[in-house]
Amino acid sequence: MSLPDAVQKQVTRLLSPLAGTPVRIIRSEPVSAGWSGQFETYPWVVRCLIEADNSTLPASVIVKLRRLAAHGRSELFRFHNETAALEFLTSIGSTIGPQFLAADDEAGILVMEDLGNGPSLEDLLMGSDSSAAADGLVAFAEALGRMHAATAGHAVKYYQLRSRDEKTDSAFDRVSILGLGIERMWSSLQEIMANSPFLPAPLAIHSDIDELLHVLSEPGPFLAFSNGDTCPANCRMTENGLRLFDFEHASFRHTLLDAAALRFPFPACGCWSRLPEHVARRAEDAYRKEMARSCPGVLDPAKFEHGLTVACAAWTIVRMVRLPKLDQGDVPHPIGFSRRGQLLDTIDITVNCSQQSRSLQPLASWLASVSDALRARWPHVPSTQPFYPAFR
Repeated sequence: MSLPDAVQKQVTRLLSPLAGTPVRIIRSEPVSAGWSGQFETYPWVVRCLIEADNSTLPASVIVKLRRLAAHGRSELFRFHNETAALEFLTSIGSTIGPQFLAADDEAGILVMEDLGNGPSLEDLLMGSDSSAAADGLVAFAEALGRMHAATAGHAVKYYQLRSRDEKTDSAFDRVSILGLGIERMWSSLQEIMANSPFLPAPLAIHSDIDELLHVLSEPGPFLAFSNGDTCPANCRMTENGLRLFDFEHASFRHTLLDAAALRFPFPACGCWSRLPEHVARRAEDAYRKEMARSCPGVLDPAKFEHGLTVACAAWTIVRMVRLPKLDQGDVPHPIGFSRRGQLLDTIDITVNCSQQSRSLQPLASWLASVSDALRARWPHVPSTQPFYPAFR
């Protein structure tokens, strides 16, 4: 996609003051989306090659446009979140994401640094080089840890930027995932269980749900900035290391909601398979080492395992709301895993976390009984799902 002339004029108007001289767009082109690009295109993200006399601006920038109302992800908060997030990271000197360059809220234009055409973690996991995939996962984990360590204690500054455009609710951000309130998801899940006689009722676990919500709402030193969507597609390997992008769901929340993605891994992402345990543990260790710069408690095994159990349980509750849809059918995924099997693996990982941490045990016991009931109902599902292609 090339930018319409009217949009090009707006982009050059935004960039020229930064350059101190008129800026020209030589060419605009779609951004390479890697492996996932074969299933979805991103016409609202465009690379612009620019030219300006005696300017320090880079040779190219990324222009992200607010999506049209007809698109399923066109909510205005997404554009505001990402703009505030990149401004925030740039203002504190963090290079974990693209540097903010300019934005026009009325026109729905955000201009940011171009991270280049390097592979994403998704590309490495879907490749055939197990060493490159393992190193990429570690680099991803380190990037999460650096982001959390660098942003802890800066929540006020971030929400000041967020509140310019719309009302914000930092308390809700802490107890939600991808904009879905965990407490509301739990209520929905209880209704699903009540209407599913083949599944065990969630009895005597309300205290565990209360504990889960309390830990997430009061994370203490584990509170830090999150891009909100820790998917292996949302990053690029660059000459300066792995960097993240896509901050539409950015917020401050418990850091282990992000780190849990390494254990599942990546529960809400289309590019999903399992990781060898030694690779996942290596990534978790790398994350903890970086995060410890601001939160030494992450190195305490008991604190880490308890927090991770809470985070995994929260993710599992949100993912289990898909049960009615999955029970209707198990549509094959392009990678080759069973979507029902993905949910069963998600549940089992949370049960294992609970056993290791010895926390949320009534909840884990109920989840285990749900898993048993679903496996009996879905006998075609293998006991576990395949590894990512790089590790097969």
